[in-house]
Amino acid sequence: MPKVLVIGWDAADWKVIDPLIEAGQMPTLNSLIESGIRGKITTLDPPLSPTLWTSIATGKRPYKHGIHGFTEPDPNGKGIRPIFSTSRKCKAIWNILTQNKQKTHVVGWWPSHPAEPINGTMISNFFQRPASGEKKEWILPNGAVHPKEKADFFAKLRLHPNEITANHIAQFVPNFEKVDQKNDPRLFNIAKFLADASTIHNAATYILEYEEWDFMAVYYDAIDHFCHGFMKYHPPRREHISVQDYELYKDVVESAYRFHDMMLARLLELAGDDVTVILLSDHGFHPNHNRPKEIPKEPTGPAIEHSPYGILVMKGEGIKKDETIHGASLLDITPTLLQIFGLPIALDMDGKVLVNAFENELKIETIQSWENIKGEDGSHKTSLSHSFEETQIELQQLIELGYIADPGENLELAIKNTLDENNFNLSRAYLNGQQWEQGIALLEKLHHENPTVLRFATYLLNAYQSVGKFKNARKLLDDIKEVLDRESPQIDLIEGLLLLAENRPIKALELFQKVEKEAGNQPQLQLKIANAYLQLNKFEMAESVLEKALDHDPEDAGLWYCLGTCRYQMAKYEQSIDAILHAIGLQYYHPPSHFYLGENLLAIERYEDAVAPYEVCLRLAPAMNMARERLISIYEQFLGQPGKANKYKLDFEKSIKGELIIVSGLPRSGTSMMMQILQAGGLEIFTDNERKADESNQKGYFEHELVKNLEKNKNWLPLANGKVVKIIAQLLAHLPHNFKYKIIFMERKITEIISSQQKMLKRDGKNVNLNSMPLELLTSYEKTVKNVKKWAKAQSNVEIHFVHYDSVVENPLIECLAIKDFLSDDLNVEGMLAAIDISLRREHKITV
Repeated sequence: MPKVLVIGWDAADWKVIDPLIEAGQMPTLNSLIESGIRGKITTLDPPLSPTLWTSIATGKRPYKHGIHGFTEPDPNGKGIRPIFSTSRKCKAIWNILTQNKQKTHVVGWWPSHPAEPINGTMISNFFQRPASGEKKEWILPNGAVHPKEKADFFAKLRLHPNEITANHIAQFVPNFEKVDQKNDPRLFNIAKFLADASTIHNAATYILEYEEWDFMAVYYDAIDHFCHGFMKYHPPRREHISVQDYELYKDVVESAYRFHDMMLARLLELAGDDVTVILLSDHGFHPNHNRPKEIPKEPTGPAIEHSPYGILVMKGEGIKKDETIHGASLLDITPTLLQIFGLPIALDMDGKVLVNAFENELKIETIQSWENIKGEDGSHKTSLSHSFEETQIELQQLIELGYIADPGENLELAIKNTLDENNFNLSRAYLNGQQWEQGIALLEKLHHENPTVLRFATYLLNAYQSVGKFKNARKLLDDIKEVLDRESPQIDLIEGLLLLAENRPIKALELFQKVEKEAGNQPQLQLKIANAYLQLNKFEMAESVLEKALDHDPEDAGLWYCLGTCRYQMAKYEQSIDAILHAIGLQYYHPPSHFYLGENLLAIERYEDAVAPYEVCLRLAPAMNMARERLISIYEQFLGQPGKANKYKLDFEKSIKGELIIVSGLPRSGTSMMMQILQAGGLEIFTDNERKADESNQKGYFEHELVKNLEKNKNWLPLANGKVVKIIAQLLAHLPHNFKYKIIFMERKITEIISSQQKMLKRDGKNVNLNSMPLELLTSYEKTVKNVKKWAKAQSNVEIHFVHYDSVVENPLIECLAIKDFLSDDLNVEGMLAAIDISLRREHKITV
């Protein structure tokens, strides 16, 4: 039977660790890495520790596990309290292991109060917090230890901040005697963080040494606290940090990491060599130029200091040695633990087994859900009551650390604000999991009830853009402007991004340049300016902007990626490869970067080399069928290995999510008529009826606003599954590769199309010369149709049927029967024929 030790270091970041390892100052961690694997681990949004550590322990996103913030309304109605373990809605790994008779211990996990009655010892996250400044008044909160009869013993293992000596402080602040401690609380904060961590460590090491165990999880939050308090003083000194503060506190963060390395050494010594060890953090912490100068004055504002990638180290039997793995997520820890213990992974978990961490191929068993498995699992069976006073100690700690605002004396307002904040966090979790409908519904309610809270409105606006609801986004932006009643660079940025999404890059560029004059040269602003230039096909200007931004911030993966795609468009393939490799080095977990690396290698005919980045892209994003198509093409056309191509063809078929019927063609080629015919034949049309019938299309357009932004937003496609969608020819190439498409493409003489378009523009009041045929447009349209035919031929998920406008009018029965045969559907041919109105064919006879 395996033994597994899981160690949590909240906010640990490789960008701090690696220089310390190179300097020989974290030898224990270095040894652990050399005997196992290391990697980055992707966090979730929102990056709040209680939600993240619960996702780690359950393998589920917050909207499934139910932990949405730091606090919750107290059931006794007296106010708010820190989040309790009883609010979790599903089993954690320790419940599943308890159910399977494993001796299981958990120390300090956040949130784990009140401690659950698992098959072992649980020490809750209330255990280490001092009740006051005096040690003699330190009473252990009810429910902090399970079993209850061990509470008095473990209480004696706690270390109070007043027991931290000057010698301890000197390891963090060598010149501590220069600090005015009456007016400067920072030394006491260091003592408090040290005492908290030491208390957790004392409990964990006792259990490892003296109790039987199969699974042990211990969580240290000290790195996060040290970083929030002292990362601002971390080298190099920034202009807004005084020299005096810098010299006093510049060593605190690194000292905290060295302290954790010492604690790690003792844990590993007690655990023994035959143990599987997993060390991880829930997110990172910016130690460099990305450190913010100010913290937003809003709940959870300190989270702005977090970076999106934590650390992951694993060692043990069957695990690779001295290797780096990629693609890990917080959600993968519990499935991987279940695999190690030989237990099935639940299909309702959002994570996966980290198969690339193991030396041999794994046989993975699954069940539908652990929630359906009966048995004693060590979870709380009834609601538990706790004194209001003891919960306020932990609450005050959260206030002092800046995680929450002081709720004040207005009880009703405090409860409302807490519920709003947790619903906001829940909405972000929904959006992060691409559950757009649920996330938007919550944000709409929050915005309606709190119209002056800008962050609720901003997230809602971004969500609208993500699903292509640009009219909603535009209206919301107008509402924001009205509420603020003033101009601001932030609003200009938001509007600029909306303009880019609406394919209005000229206006967006004007706003971005306005912000640049007001707020100065910032790399992320330059990235937005570059994207505007890219939309305008001004590649040289985009390249210049990106190069200047990278001179200022060479560690921004987004800038390197954008530069790589820009150079790809300019056919600067070697230079594009260089930029993309920089992006991948900084942010491996970005499938488009690997895809464009493959595109560049394919363009310079390095076919064998192109295989690897496409495969990495698919590992990170299995639904990215465009990469799968490239691999099929490479193996079939260039490497002569059809057997390998077949593997990807099978994967392609498995990844298909649905099938759409598409009516396409150039505008005014008869697409609306074909939509009428198919609707009359009995097919369901995907339309929002926003564009009403008019003189140009008397029976309607059968369009949907979401379709217009297909290039940037594809989230709506599942809504159109099994329906008929009208998509103009120019957008077909942007269709995602995880659907099958049957396309009815309307053909018509280009001269007739242009003439019909000009008459339509004339009817709309535009200044158009009906006696002139724009030859450039004619040539462009001919090229578009040619490209569509070439594109459709190359797509394995596309069937296309060409229908000529004239033939529909002149031979309607033949064409309707052919369409019925193409769609393999029981269409009502009589209804289809009745929908063909010859009188609408006003622009048929055209001479040039």
